[in-house]
Amino acid sequence: MEANRRLIDCFHGLPSSVEIEVGEGEDVLLRLLPDEPFEDVHFKVNVSKNGRFEGVFADIIHHNGHFSIDIELQGEGANAHWLLSSIGLGSDRKAFEPSVTHKASNTEATMESYGVAAGQSRLSFAGVSQIDKGARKAKTRQSAKVIVFDPSSDGKSSPVLKIGDNDVEASHAAVLGRLNEEHLYYLESRGISREEGRRLIAMGYLAPVMPYFGEKECSRISESIKGGLFHD
Repeated sequence: MEANRRLIDCFHGLPSSVEIEVGEGEDVLLRLLPDEPFEDVHFKVNVSKNGRFEGVFADIIHHNGHFSIDIELQGEGANAHWLLSSIGLGSDRKAFEPSVTHKASNTEATMESYGVAAGQSRLSFAGVSQIDKGARKAKTRQSAKVIVFDPSSDGKSSPVLKIGDNDVEASHAAVLGRLNEEHLYYLESRGISREEGRRLIAMGYLAPVMPYFGEKECSRISESIKGGLFHD
């Protein structure tokens, strides 16, 4: 991790409302790994000229809740990256709404969401990428990938692009699929139990966030999957 990066950690309860200011040329990393349920949480991030914001959220607990984050790239050359991995278990109901608005030229943003829905859970991603008029040369991209483990679980991804100017680059992608039984069969043929195979696949959806956390936090993420959460 860069020595000059400002680090903001929320590893316990999440506050209901937070506003973060990223100053001119500043580099800020937000890491979210709550260990308490939350119902309705909203983050607002304002990024000034040549500032960089990176937000990482590992959602690995039981809860019924809604999380939103609005990122505004207010100055020329501002940059943002949002990364989420979430697992729905039991009867969880989880909804995530990240958004980024490009208000200045030469801004760049990516949003990535990964999810696993198991049991009777419901998992929803609804991302919005907006480029305002005058934000020329802006680049924005968002992607979401959700896998549904069980017949009673469900996932949804609804990416939206709002483009108000020309000479920009914008794209989105969404993949929603059910657990491939052939993949499990292959793992079983290599001596891996069905339950362990499900855990390995779940870990694959959490893998993108792991490099952002320390050894203690990565162990907590891994143990949440190894604790028998994915029994058939």
